[in-house]
Amino acid sequence: MILKHGLKTLLFSLTLISSSALAQDVFDTDGDGFDDNNDNCTLTANPLQADSDGDFLGNMCDGDFDNDMAINFSDLGIMRASFFTADPLTDLNSDGTTNFIDLGLLRTMFFAVPGPTGTDPEQPPCTCYFSSDCPSGTFCDYGPGSFSTEDICVWRDIKPDGVVGAGCSIESDLTTGNWIPDICDGVCAPALSGSTIGREDHKLITQTIEYWGAAMLNPSEAGGGPVDPVNASRALEMPFQAQNVPLVLGRQTADALAMAAGEPFHYYFCHYEGHPDDGNPPVVDLAGDSCRVEAGRITIQALVEEIKDPGAAKEIMPQIKAACPTQWESLFTTQCEVGPNAMNCAIQFIAAQAHFLRTPQIEQAAAVDPVQLLMDARN
Repeated sequence: MILKHGLKTLLFSLTLISSSALAQDVFDTDGDGFDDNNDNCTLTANPLQADSDGDFLGNMCDGDFDNDMAINFSDLGIMRASFFTADPLTDLNSDGTTNFIDLGLLRTMFFAVPGPTGTDPEQPPCTCYFSSDCPSGTFCDYGPGSFSTEDICVWRDIKPDGVVGAGCSIESDLTTGNWIPDICDGVCAPALSGSTIGREDHKLITQTIEYWGAAMLNPSEAGGGPVDPVNASRALEMPFQAQNVPLVLGRQTADALAMAAGEPFHYYFCHYEGHPDDGNPPVVDLAGDSCRVEAGRITIQALVEEIKDPGAAKEIMPQIKAACPTQWESLFTTQCEVGPNAMNCAIQFIAAQAHFLRTPQIEQAAAVDPVQLLMDARN
């Protein structure tokens, strides 16, 4: 009897845990053992969670020693003054000494902003990715401005174009610049600034985009269903240098598909990202709309070729006119106004996205090497 009672209690507890897991995201983007809502460096693995200045930003992603929300020459000067000392502020990897390892870490952050963090009380932790995931809780539609601006979400990446605090990419309303509710995205940046993904192998980038395109389009063409696990696995297994790149490329691919096919592919993918094992996910059903399916495929091809050969999108995207002769002017409404100029707008969107993905972030910093600057200053 005791054994049966204990087993029954265990099964009941497991049921409660399982039910809770469906309603609450515990997603560890950087794989350091701390879920994003409790990780002071959500995109940088830091199992020690050291935060020497107590600003809720872990040392491993906080080279902002003077707390001006920018990592630049003044911070380099502070590190220089404490080089080869035990100053915990500049000891980014917490090994007891500020040295060349910490300087190398600072170099990767130079001209960026610290973070992001999931522990700042000014940014309440998300308990759900989307409001439809659970009947109550703190959803991810928040930002420093209000619960609707969404100018930062702790686990989201930088996206091209738009205005910080007003929205960027396809999640913004074209008429107002406001965020569409319940979509957790990230901070906006000019496409010309490039991205950290631009440092990766371009062949891996384009192949990953192709895998994600197939993972979302194939089930959509077949009548809707979960993101195809075979192609998704192929994308997630691509050997990038930095962490999380496959998922970031999945978001970018979903944005391109949503722009071209007029369906909420971004929601579809982000739900998969947060709940990959959900047996009842949102679906995109394009089984009766060969026009939008073909538009999606052409757009993925244009994005891939534009990354390889700038200018290619201008040649490829007009193929959509042949696939959708009576609909093409109204296909791109998440980004473009309906009308004869819609194609040029869509081409510009793909060209900007491709530039963002193939160009290393902050090109103007290429000639500035903080390590060399510090070496010169010490000599």
